[in-house]
Amino acid sequence: MRLLLVTLILVLAAPLQAAKLEFVGLRSYTEKGLKEAIAGRLDYISKRDATPFRADDAAFLVETYLRSHGLPDATVSWTVSSKEEIILNVNEGIAKFLGTITVQGYDDVEAVQDQFKAPFPESGENRAFDAEAVETGISRVTALLNADGYWESSLTSKQGTRSENGKIPFTLDIKKGPLFTLVPPLLESSVPPPEKLQQLLLGAQGRKATAEAIVSLRKAISESYRRLGYSNINLEMEKETADTRLRLIFKLTPGKKFIVRSFATSGVEKTVPLRVIDRFSKLIGQNYDEDAANEAIKKLLTTGAFDSIRLETEESDTDLDLTLHLRESKARGYSLAGGFGSIEGYVFGARYYDRNLWGRLWNLSAGIEVTSLGVLGEIARTDPFFLNRDLSLNNRAYLITRDYDNYATKQGGLTNELSWDIGDHYSATLGIENSIVSTSTTLPDGLIGPEKYFNHRLNFRQTYDRRDDPTLPADGWFARFDTSLGYVHGDTSVSYFETDAQLSYYRTLGDNTSYALGLRGGVIVANGSQENLPIDLRKFLGGANSVRCFPEREMGPNFNGTPLGGTTWWLANAEYNHTLAGPVRWLIFLDAGALDDDLEFAAGVGLRLDLPVGPIRLEYGRSLSRDSGEPSGAFHFAIGSTF
Repeated sequence: MRLLLVTLILVLAAPLQAAKLEFVGLRSYTEKGLKEAIAGRLDYISKRDATPFRADDAAFLVETYLRSHGLPDATVSWTVSSKEEIILNVNEGIAKFLGTITVQGYDDVEAVQDQFKAPFPESGENRAFDAEAVETGISRVTALLNADGYWESSLTSKQGTRSENGKIPFTLDIKKGPLFTLVPPLLESSVPPPEKLQQLLLGAQGRKATAEAIVSLRKAISESYRRLGYSNINLEMEKETADTRLRLIFKLTPGKKFIVRSFATSGVEKTVPLRVIDRFSKLIGQNYDEDAANEAIKKLLTTGAFDSIRLETEESDTDLDLTLHLRESKARGYSLAGGFGSIEGYVFGARYYDRNLWGRLWNLSAGIEVTSLGVLGEIARTDPFFLNRDLSLNNRAYLITRDYDNYATKQGGLTNELSWDIGDHYSATLGIENSIVSTSTTLPDGLIGPEKYFNHRLNFRQTYDRRDDPTLPADGWFARFDTSLGYVHGDTSVSYFETDAQLSYYRTLGDNTSYALGLRGGVIVANGSQENLPIDLRKFLGGANSVRCFPEREMGPNFNGTPLGGTTWWLANAEYNHTLAGPVRWLIFLDAGALDDDLEFAAGVGLRLDLPVGPIRLEYGRSLSRDSGEPSGAFHFAIGSTF
């Protein structure tokens, strides 16, 4: 009995022999690509002994896939050559794949091609030909033309002759017709529209009748009635065309109107209930605005103090009672970090955080960061709802040391910043900073400005962000404009005005390619010469986020090879990148920039790995304007977008 038990345990514990699949006669697909395409379905078979039953299953799975992906007459037979190998014999028959798509009569060729080919089954670089998919593709292209404002367009599809490799080309001949414009839409409702909505509908006169314009009108109508307290509206739309004009007819059933009678919370233990209630108190006694309630919930979630939030509504005639069910998260914790960068060298950090300090939804952060340049210690507190409004107040105290090649600084200070968002894209920040700075250097005194001084600075920053993702942007644009007033009080005193701006644009060209353009620049104006301005307040260029043929901070005016920084600067960057596999991309770039009239150009290549925290970048820039004593190029390693 004991021997039988031991034998059974050994048999069960022994690893299963994996069956190796070999293909014979496969031409239209690579063996590796085919296995990857149906890996999940073959997983059970490929991890066990080769048997006739499993071989027959494998042949069936492969045959089914091939017939639906461009090989409609394919047959697959099998042979079990050993316990470790299954041979699948593929007879492809006549291959039928979607070939080149030629577009005539429309400028946005790529968009038309993408819409037409979308319904065809895709496998790797091939798309299987499907007669039914042709009609669906034509319908999608027609919808695209309508969405661009061409409501009387026509499309003729011509199928070409199948080539030897099975590719069937198509020619799409488009007669787009006139571009339609909108006339003021009609709104039929038992509740008259508010005056602002009426003005908005009248303002649609003459706009291009695109899908974007139509969707924006629907959204404006829905939001307007929700603000009136009608949360269960039903909105239908009809269209009428006359000449080159399009009239939209909206039929709205407002449903029942509710007034918020009360608000309560449930599930809070650590959080002070009033901090949550205050966020919703403005809803009480008002028409129920579902969008405003959802926006308030979204902002509560961004504090990190809650894992989940659910709003419960209870109707009573025309009154509405709201109950917010919250589940608090683990607010306190520690984090450790490590890394390496071109300018910082090694980086090690430790941080303590509390996302719900004293139950008031304040965010506390205290940490230390050690790099090869120096040490940073800081403690900061953020109140995301300052004065019970959508204002964020950040108070920060810090100590920092930096040891550059040409000078070293020790600095301690206090900053206070008040930020607010206006709409979905615009934000502004007003900041005040007071710091004390000590500088040591071997440079002559006349080149570095005051060595010990107090710096008082008032800054106003504005941003407008239309990027699809602030961390890994692929489409959209971003603008920033900073202005500052400062006063330096030390051995010599100087006041200064600084402004700098940024404009970035990102565009995806296809499934695997994109480009980005960036323009930045600024000026620092001091009362007196540049030498009166402390060296650590000047602008330094060169490095991973600048002109990339220079090491960090080494571009521009210098004294015996030691950079001195400047007061007038601009940068222009252009990048083109292509996806290699998964999150890995290669890129080529062109950089141009000037610091106090010292103009430089660079070109280079790089690799990037896209991670949730931002891209990890390895790049090399080569100088196109090298002067005597300047580097020919430089390697850079960094985390985050260039601009």
